Amino acid sequence: MTQATAAIISQLPLDVVGGGERFTLHTHRSAVACGEAVDLWCAAGGNLPLEPHQRRMTQTYHKVSHLGGKPLPTETVTLRDLLRRQADYDTVVVHQHLVNASTLDILSAAPPTQKIVLTSLGAEPISELFAKAYEPHAGVEIVEISRYAAERVAARGMKASSLSAGVWRADIAPPTPRPASPELRAIAIGRLLPHKAFEVAIDAVANLDPSASLTIVGPSSGDAAYERYLAAMTGRSRNCHVAGYLDDAARINALGHADVLLANSAHLTYSGKRFDQPELLGLVIVEAIAHGVLPIASDIPSFREICEHLGLEQWLYPERNSEALRDLLRAAQALSPGQRCRIIRDAAERLAHGYLWDDYWLRLTTRVSASPVVLSRAA
Repeated sequence: MTQATAAIISQLPLDVVGGGERFTLHTHRSAVACGEAVDLWCAAGGNLPLEPHQRRMTQTYHKVSHLGGKPLPTETVTLRDLLRRQADYDTVVVHQHLVNASTLDILSAAPPTQKIVLTSLGAEPISELFAKAYEPHAGVEIVEISRYAAERVAARGMKASSLSAGVWRADIAPPTPRPASPELRAIAIGRLLPHKAFEVAIDAVANLDPSASLTIVGPSSGDAAYERYLAAMTGRSRNCHVAGYLDDAARINALGHADVLLANSAHLTYSGKRFDQPELLGLVIVEAIAHGVLPIASDIPSFREICEHLGLEQWLYPERNSEALRDLLRAAQALSPGQRCRIIRDAAERLAHGYLWDDYWLRLTTRVSASPVVLSRAA
């Protein structure tokens, strides 16, 4: 067996797969596709953000195999043991690095010549602590998943760059005109969290004629109140329903049979709670184009970044504005099959410039290898 020279460590478990978890799994797949031997580690459970040091040392991490499908643990060690083994790697990539303080332990344990890459995928409970404790070093790179995410890091006084990915070249299906139909099948995908604002999509579609429909696909978030709220809304409509969790194959199949994808994330939730950042990237938008589906998205910074790159700015609507979303749905419904096909084809051609997983690991490690190494490190 080839000795791994790099490791990816997720500070969240990988057993419930949402956008962040998929990003981690595809990063590992990209490394393998680029011919690299890379170990994949993840937290075995939901570790508290600020456990005392001694308790952090007993937190457990799984080494994970997932190339055959579902992520499966192949080995379990404590953080103390993982830190001892960290020195075996030339490069360590830490995903969800703002989830808990053990990221600081990983930085402290790094040997002088080791490269560390830090990437937040959206869960950030220790962001304030990290900004105070972090000291920049040439051996450490903060590489975020979008320009918007990197700008947020810079606003905290830390240097960061961005590198995006979202789809495999082989998964980009050449769009073909679909038969003309008065129906409009919309799909919304994501964990059932309030900042995903699925209720905005329900309100928009429920007030269209019955030829339009909406299917919401995503695992439970554990927010029972929000899930009851969605259930009540869909229960009052004739053309909206929540399908719940679907595995990757079923989710992609459902996406491929839709006409439009609705990405509705918002800074303000249905209950009035405000989020600093509802999304750092927007993988579902990229996946939609790859599978021949027109995305319609709320105008939040990360979604705008993708839509501008793909030439889809006209399909953005002001966040939480269901009337504006309804207008775009009507516009999508009015497109001829050929018009819709051309829009998607043009966007798909742009995906190859900066959003492919095929060379993501090579792009990442080339960037990190270009940085000089210093012989001191502190966290």
